[in-house]
Amino acid sequence: MAKCSQTAREFIQNAFGPAVAVQCSPDAEQVCQKNNLSFVEMVRPFCKLTTEAHVRDPTNQVHVIHNLRIIMSEMDTQQPVPAMARKMLNDAVSNTQPQTVEGSRADFITVGEYNLQLNSSTPWFEAYRDTFLQVLPLSDHEYLRHLVACVCVVSSKHTDPMAEFTRLSQQQHELQHTSQAKYPKWFTPNTYKYYVLIHDVAEGDDSRAEEVFKGMKSSYGQNGCHLLKVNSRPLSSAKENSAGGPETMTGNLPDPWSQFLNKKDVEHDSPDSGQSGHSTENTDTFPDKVTETEPDQGVTVTPPPETNSVHDPPAEASSEEEQKEPEAEVISHPLEQSDDEPELSRSRAETEDSYNANSTDTMNQLNEAARRKGNVPHGLYLTLSDHDRLRIFAHEFAVRGLLPHIERTIRLLNEQLASRKGLHRSFFSATKKWFGGSKQAEKGSGVQTNNGGGIYSEASAEVQLRKLGDLCFLVQMYDLAYTSYHTAKRDYTNDHAWMHAAGSLEMAALSVFMQGSPQRQYPSHYMDSAIQMYNQTCKNPQFATRTTLLSTEILKSMSLFGDAAMQFIKMTSEDSDLRSALLLEQAAHCFTSMKMPMVRKYAFHMILAGHRFSKAGQRKHALRSYSQAMQIYKGKSWTLAEDHINFTIGRQSFNLKQLENAVSAFRHLLINESKQTPNQQTAFLREYLFVFKAITAKTRTSNGGMAEDGTDDEEHWLTTSVNEGTMVPGTLPQLPLPYIRSADTRVLLCQESQFPTTTGSRTRATSVSLEQPLDRPTLQKWIELEDLAVRVANDGSLPASYRPTVQCLGKCSNNSHRPVCVVGETLTVEVVFSNPLRIPLVLSDLLLIWRFVPIKYMGPGGEDKQHDMITNENIEPGKMSLAGEVLHTQVIKEFVLAAQETKPAQLILVPQQTGELRILGVAYSLGGGSSQHQHVSTSGIAGLHTPPPSPQTQPPSVVTQQPMLSPSPTVTPPGTSPLTSSSNQLVPPTTGSPKPPAKKPSYISSVYVRGKQELEIQGPRLNSTKQERCSTIYGSDRRLDPIVAPPMPLLEVSFLNFPTALLCGEVQQTLVEFTNTGKCVLHRLRVASSNPEFFSFGITQPEEQRTSKYIYKTLPLDGDECGKALSAKMCNVTNVIDVPLPDGTLAPGATACLPMWVRGVSTSGVHEIDFLFYYESLDKSPKMSHRVLHHTAVVQTSNSLCIRAEAQRSRLAQVSAHQDDTNCLVINLGMENLNQINSWNPLSTIQLTPFPLIHDSNITEFTILQVSAASPVWTLTPISTQCNIDMRINGKESILMCFKAQKLKTPCAEDEVVFTNIVYNKEQIDSSVTPCSDFYFRSLYVAPPRPSPSDPSPALEQPPDEAKVAEDQSKAELEAATKVQLSLMVIWKAFVVDDTGSHVITGQHHLTLDRLDKPASSLAEPEPVVEQPPITFTKQEETAVDQGTGDENLSQLVKYTVNHPKESKHTFNTDRLCVVGVTLVVHNCSGCELYIQVETDPTSQNGALMLKSPVHQPAISYLNTFTWISGAALGFTLAAGETRQLTMEACFCRPGVYNLSNINIFAGRGAGKGADVQVNLEELALQRQNAPSLMVVSNSG
Repeated sequence: MAKCSQTAREFIQNAFGPAVAVQCSPDAEQVCQKNNLSFVEMVRPFCKLTTEAHVRDPTNQVHVIHNLRIIMSEMDTQQPVPAMARKMLNDAVSNTQPQTVEGSRADFITVGEYNLQLNSSTPWFEAYRDTFLQVLPLSDHEYLRHLVACVCVVSSKHTDPMAEFTRLSQQQHELQHTSQAKYPKWFTPNTYKYYVLIHDVAEGDDSRAEEVFKGMKSSYGQNGCHLLKVNSRPLSSAKENSAGGPETMTGNLPDPWSQFLNKKDVEHDSPDSGQSGHSTENTDTFPDKVTETEPDQGVTVTPPPETNSVHDPPAEASSEEEQKEPEAEVISHPLEQSDDEPELSRSRAETEDSYNANSTDTMNQLNEAARRKGNVPHGLYLTLSDHDRLRIFAHEFAVRGLLPHIERTIRLLNEQLASRKGLHRSFFSATKKWFGGSKQAEKGSGVQTNNGGGIYSEASAEVQLRKLGDLCFLVQMYDLAYTSYHTAKRDYTNDHAWMHAAGSLEMAALSVFMQGSPQRQYPSHYMDSAIQMYNQTCKNPQFATRTTLLSTEILKSMSLFGDAAMQFIKMTSEDSDLRSALLLEQAAHCFTSMKMPMVRKYAFHMILAGHRFSKAGQRKHALRSYSQAMQIYKGKSWTLAEDHINFTIGRQSFNLKQLENAVSAFRHLLINESKQTPNQQTAFLREYLFVFKAITAKTRTSNGGMAEDGTDDEEHWLTTSVNEGTMVPGTLPQLPLPYIRSADTRVLLCQESQFPTTTGSRTRATSVSLEQPLDRPTLQKWIELEDLAVRVANDGSLPASYRPTVQCLGKCSNNSHRPVCVVGETLTVEVVFSNPLRIPLVLSDLLLIWRFVPIKYMGPGGEDKQHDMITNENIEPGKMSLAGEVLHTQVIKEFVLAAQETKPAQLILVPQQTGELRILGVAYSLGGGSSQHQHVSTSGIAGLHTPPPSPQTQPPSVVTQQPMLSPSPTVTPPGTSPLTSSSNQLVPPTTGSPKPPAKKPSYISSVYVRGKQELEIQGPRLNSTKQERCSTIYGSDRRLDPIVAPPMPLLEVSFLNFPTALLCGEVQQTLVEFTNTGKCVLHRLRVASSNPEFFSFGITQPEEQRTSKYIYKTLPLDGDECGKALSAKMCNVTNVIDVPLPDGTLAPGATACLPMWVRGVSTSGVHEIDFLFYYESLDKSPKMSHRVLHHTAVVQTSNSLCIRAEAQRSRLAQVSAHQDDTNCLVINLGMENLNQINSWNPLSTIQLTPFPLIHDSNITEFTILQVSAASPVWTLTPISTQCNIDMRINGKESILMCFKAQKLKTPCAEDEVVFTNIVYNKEQIDSSVTPCSDFYFRSLYVAPPRPSPSDPSPALEQPPDEAKVAEDQSKAELEAATKVQLSLMVIWKAFVVDDTGSHVITGQHHLTLDRLDKPASSLAEPEPVVEQPPITFTKQEETAVDQGTGDENLSQLVKYTVNHPKESKHTFNTDRLCVVGVTLVVHNCSGCELYIQVETDPTSQNGALMLKSPVHQPAISYLNTFTWISGAALGFTLAAGETRQLTMEACFCRPGVYNLSNINIFAGRGAGKGADVQVNLEELALQRQNAPSLMVVSNSG
C-alpha cells in the first residue's frame, strides 16, 4: 500500500488553520528581498508552532492546542483563474515524477502466487492534494479560509514608522468595509491587527529601532506589536559565501524554504514537455487496435494501422490504409474513447480553451517568476539566530495576539447566540424548538439554483453558528465545533440550503474524527451525504473532491480500504482526466491494502489509471501505471494482455525518449522466461536490433553524423575510413545485451606468469592469478602480513597514507580507494557476460573503453597535468594516434556466447604514461547467430595468456593500425594499440601491408549494431553509523579507477629444489633465486610469513658454511668432553625477516641466489606456508611506496620423533661451601619414535594431490646426534647416559634420559644465550650458528594475538591502578622462583631408503621448559573432554570451597631439610623424657626477601590452615606423640638466595618410630618484618612438604 507522509489527523490539521493577511510597506519588503524572499515566504516555514498553546472555551475550560499551523498570505492575493489552477495541478503532478525501480522505495507483498513490488508512497498524489487545497476557490458557505487577522509590517528604516502603520491599518479597513472587491474575504468585521517592526541588523540603527518599538508598545499594547530583527549576517560574509555558487551561498545553514516555494519546472523547455498540460495531440502513439490472426498462427500484437512497424515514427491515421487488410479482424481497444463525445464535454473543452487564451500572459509570468526563484538562493543574510527570532515571532503572534482574539470572538459569538435565543446560558443547553423560530426576516429571498445553497445575512443565527463552529475547529476545540455543526446542519437541511448543509455534514464528521473519543462513533454517512450533495445537488465537484480526499484518509486510517476505494471510484468522471487518474490509482492501492488483497482489481484499476494519465498528458505516470500492472499479468499465460502492456510500455518510453526503457520493454519477449522458439527469438532479436539501429541513427542525425553523400549510413558512422584516418564524432549507444555481471568484475594489477608454476626442480612464486579465486579470509591473511612488513619498514608504525596492496580486485576486496598500477605493465580486466537468450550472441571487436588524464608525478603532492582528458570512446580527428600512444588496448576479434551461457572475457590494457585511468565499460558490435548454428563450440576461443602464435599458425585476419585496402565493419576501433587479439590471442604488431580482414563466419547475423555497456559497480552497503543502518547507503567502488604510477622494480622469485614432503622437524637446504624484471633498482627486500619458524635465510652463517654440502656446522671434540659451551646473541624473531641481498640492492635485470633452510612443522599433515615478499624502489615513487609478491607453499609433514621433558628441583637444603648442588635442577628427557605410525591430520581441510608419506619401511631408526641446552642461566650435564655413545631409537621405541642443570658461574649478558652441547656423535654440532640456532630462536616465536572488535580503544583505556600494579609486580617476583628459562634441542638423523637410493636426513626438535614440575611436549596435547554434569530438577546445595592459597607456583618459594640422627637410644626407666636435637635448614629459592613462618604444632590454627591447603600432602601414619620443646613457632626473614640453619629440640616419652618432617612452613613477602611482627598467615603460602624423615627411638634399659 502506498502510504502518505502524513497521518490522517496530521493531514486534516495541516489542511485547516487560521488564515492571516500580511500587509507590508515597500521598505519592509526591501529588507526581506535581500534574501530573495517576501515577508510571507520568509516566515512561512516557522508558522507551525512546535510547543503547546492554550485557549479557553465559553465555559472557561482550558483546551490544549498542538501543532497549530498559521496560514499567512499577502492581503492582495487573488484566487487563480480556472485555467491557471488546472496548470498548477498538472505541474504539481508532472514535477513529482516516480523514481526508477532501482532507486525507489517499494513495498513487497505476496498474495498467493503473486510477488508484487508496489510503490511505498505516491508523492505526486500528495502534491496534487496539497495544491488542490491551495487553489480551491473561497466560498460563502464556510469561513475556514477567511482571514482572521492582519499583520502590518514596517521597516525600522522608514522615516515615520508609526505613520506608516496608521496608513496600512486604514488601507486594510477600507479594503474590508468600503471596497467592492470579491477577494479577500474576512472572518469578522473587526479584524485583529498585529504590528511588526522589522529591523535590518546589518544596516539599521539598533537604538532607533528600540525607540520606535517603545512607541509601538505604548500605542498598540505589549501584546499587539513585535520587533523582528533579521539579516544578522554581514554583507561581506554573505558575499564570500556567494562566491562558491548557488550550492554554497547559504554555507552550512539549513534551507527551510525549499519545501514551501514553488519549484522550478525543470522540464518546461525539455523535448518531452508534452507530458504536462492538457494538449492531447500525439494520441495516435497510444496503441488502440489489437489484430487477431488465424488460430493456428497464435496471437500477436501489431502496431496501430497507421504505422507499418513499431520502428516507424508516429503518423496520422489513414482510413485508406485501414481498408487494405479486410481479412484481419480488428478489435477496438477496451479503453478507447468513443468518437461521439458528449455535448457537455465539448462545451467544457471550449470553455477551457477560452480560459487558456485569456490567461496566457498570467501563466507566462507565473512560470518566469518560478524560474527566477529556482535559480537564486534563499536566506543568504539570515543566521540561525534569525531563524529563532522568526520562530519566536510566530509563537508570540499566535499565543499573545491571535489566540486571545479568537478566544474573545468565540465568547462573543456564543453570547450573541445565547442572547438571540433569549437564554442566560450557553446555547448548548437549548432545545430544538428554541432554534426553530422564524428566520425569514434574517434570510434573503430565494434559494440559489446553481449550487443549492441559501443566502443568509451576516447577522443571521445560522451564519453566527457556522462561524462559531469554524473558529472552534481551527483552534482544535472539536467538541464545541461538532455541537455547532450538528445544530447548524439541521437548520440548513430544513431551509434546503444544500451547500451549507453539505459543508456542515463534512465538518461535523471531521470534528468527530479529530476528537478521537471512543464514546462517539465516526459518522461515515455524513461524508457520503456531503459528497452526494456537493456533486449531484450543488454541481460543485471541487468541494466534492475535497470531501473525498478528507474522507478517504479517515477511512484508510480506520482500515476501511474497501469503502475508501469505492469513494475514489465514484469521484472519477470525464470532466478531469488527471483527477480521475489519481483517484483510480489510489483506489487500486486500496485494493492491495485489504486483509485479503485483491491484486487483479489492483491491476485493472492501474490500467485504467494509466489510460487516464495518458489522456491527461502525464506520460511518465502512464508508463509507471502500466509497469505496475505488468507484475500481475506477467507470466500468467495471458499472452494478449501481456504483449499489449509490453507494447504500450515500449511506446510510452519511446515517446518519452527513454530509449533504454523502450528497448527493455521490447526485450521482454526475448528474456529467458520466454516460451518462444529459437527461430521466433531470432526474429525478435533482428527486430530489436533494427529498432536499436533506428534509434542510433536518430541520435546520430541529431549529432550531425551524416555521410558524405547525404545519406544516413550506419556503416559510415560506426566504422573508420582508414585511408582518411578520420572518424565521425559520436558517442556509442548503450546496449542491453548480453548481461554483464558487474559485481563479478575483477581487475588484476600484476602480470600473470606465462610459464608453468613448477618446472623440473624450479618452483616459481604463485603470485595472484585470475584462475585462483580470492576469498575474504585469504585476502585478510595477506593484508595482515603486509601490515607487519610495513610496520617493520617504518619503525613499528603504519604511515598515515598507507593502504594495503590488493593485486586482484573483486567483490571480496576493499575497493573504496583507487588502485595503483605501474606504467608499462599489463592491466587485466575480467568481465563476465551472460546470454539470457536461447540463441547465440556474437560480440565482435570487443575492447575496453576508457578515459585517461596524463599526469606527471613530481614527488609527494606534486602533479603536472600534461594533456586534457584522452578517451577511446569518442575519438575525434587528430586524437586517434594520441590515444594509441598513451594506452595499448587489446581487441578481441570475436567472442561467441552460446545459448544461455555465462562466460568471462579477459581484456588487457598496457598504460604507457603516468596519470589517472577510468575504465568506463566495454564496446562491441552486437549481432545474433543463426538458430541452425547453436552447436558452435566456444572452445576454440583461447585464453588470454596463451603464447603468441608462430608465423605458420598465425590467423589470416590480423587487425592493425596500418592502412587497409577498403573499409570494413570489423575494422579495429580507433585508439587501440597493436595488442589486437583474434580469437582472444595476443598478436604482435606486424609490418608491411596487412592482409584483408577475414569474412565473418556463417553463424554471424548480418544485422548488428555498434554500442557499449558501462561497467557500473555498486559499492558495499554502509552500516557503520545509525543513519547508514536506518537507510540504504552504498559506498564507492573504485576498482575501475586505477592510477598509473611511474616505473617500479618488479620481483620474480623462484625456489630451487623446494621440498614438498618433510618429516616433522626435518631440516633441508634450498636455494631462492630473486630476479628484478623491472626498470628500477630494488632494495629493502623482506619476507613476511605467518610461519616464520618454517624457514631461515641465516642469522649467524659462517662464510665456510655457504659452500659446505652439510647442513650443520661441526666442531672437533677435545678428548672425552661432551661438548663446549658456546654463547650467541639472542635474536628476537618476528613475522618479518630481512633477505640478505648482496649490497642490499638488486639492479634491473639482475639475479641473486641465496640459500634458505626449511624445517618441517612439528604437527603432521598438510600445511600452507605463506610468503609475502616486500620490497621498495631505490628511487622513491610518489604513488607507490612499496610492492609485494605473494607465494603459498604446500608442504606435507609426517611424524618423526616426539620428545617430552620435565624440570624438577632438588629438595635438599644444605649449608656448605658448595652451593651448586643447592641450585641445581634435574631434567628428565624422553624420546619416542613415531614415524611408523601413520598420523594423517584429520583437521586439515586442504584437498591436494597426495604426497609420498615418509614412514613405515622407509625409515627404520633415528639416531640422536646431540642434545643441546639453550639458556641464559643454566648449563647442562648428563647423569644417566654417557657422552659419545650411539643413541638409536627404532620404530615404536622410546628412551629416557636424565640431565642435571646447574646455574652459570659467570652470568652472561642480557642479550646473550649459552648453548651447552651433550654430544653423542664423533663431531660436535655448533648449535649457536645457522641453522640450528635460527630454528631454536624461531621455536620461541609466539604469534601476537589478533585485536578483538570488543577490545577497548587505547584512548578509552583507564590508567592502571598503582596498588594493583604493585601487587602484580610482587606476585611476579614470587613466581620467579619457579621459572626455569631452559630450552632443549635434540638434533637427530635418519637413513631413508627410496627409489632413488638411500640418503641421510637430519633434523632437530625443540622444547622450552618454563616452570618447574610442568611437563612439556613437542606434540600438542589433546584437550581434555569435559563431562557435562547430569541434569537435575532439584536445586543442589552448593558446597563451600576452601579459599586457601592453593597456588602451585607459590608453594615452591623455599625448600627445607630436617637433619637429625637416624636412631636415638634412651633409658626410659630412669628418665621418662628423651630430648633429641634437630637441625632445620631453610633455603630461599626466590629472588626477593621472604618472611618465613615455621609451625610445628599440628593442633594449632596454623595446622588447620595446612589441612585446607591443596598442596598439603597427608603424612603417613607414624607415631606423632612427641613434643617440640624449642622452636615450636618461629618467624624470621630470609634474604634472596639465603640459607639459614635453625636448632630445634624434640621430646619423646616412649620408644617408637617418629616422622620429624611433619612441620608446616609458610612463606611470603616480608621485607622489613621481624620475628616479633604479627603477620596474617592467610597472606602466606604453604610450602611443599618433604618426604617423611623417620627417626627410631629405642629403650636402652
